[in-house]
Amino acid sequence: MSIQLAPMQRENMTARIYREIKQKIMMGELRPGETITLRSITESLGVSQTPVREALLQLVSEHALAPSPGKSVKVPELTEAQLLELRAIRLELESFATRRAVPLATPALVETLREIHAQLMESRRQQAMAPVLARNFDFHFALYRAAQMPQLVSMIENLWVQTASYLSYVYTPPFPTLPGRHPHEAIIEAVQARDVEAALREIRRDIEGHGEYLMRYLTEHQLLHR
Repeated sequence: MSIQLAPMQRENMTARIYREIKQKIMMGELRPGETITLRSITESLGVSQTPVREALLQLVSEHALAPSPGKSVKVPELTEAQLLELRAIRLELESFATRRAVPLATPALVETLREIHAQLMESRRQQAMAPVLARNFDFHFALYRAAQMPQLVSMIENLWVQTASYLSYVYTPPFPTLPGRHPHEAIIEAVQARDVEAALREIRRDIEGHGEYLMRYLTEHQLLHR
């Protein structure tokens, strides 16, 4: 049964639907090219089409979804050039956020980063994709939010969601592991010491290392659009 919502209720419903779909993309539950229909969402949630349409349009405007024929949208399929461009932009913005955050770091932030990373490593041992992706997001954005620049954080999040669906290909057992110790461990040490350059070096190693692994995987499995 469809539920007709008052204007304020509809706004809240739109925000909830927006967050739920975005979360599915970020956690690798939706793969590139997968179609989302207006009807499927309205029926599964039991709501009217209006808040669903508004949520989908917002995600399309942020390039998290792409228009598709009929009353549907799809998870974007990116070309090699687009993936490389997004990674290059991420490197710049996330390095900037790190540069601003590290001098403002508190002992509470360091402890938060340690706790999140411990949870991430436990999820890695269990080879559980969604928790690993969630804790990785939590780790990075706990650091970036410390920069106290909410517009910058929003920009970085929009970049993440555009490529997050591709992680569903990579984070299937066995998970990728970069040479040496995990970059997060060195990031935590750098944040605690307020060593900006060390933190920047490890942020770049994290982004570039996993980015290169992703590109190799997509190429080897012929999943990369030219």
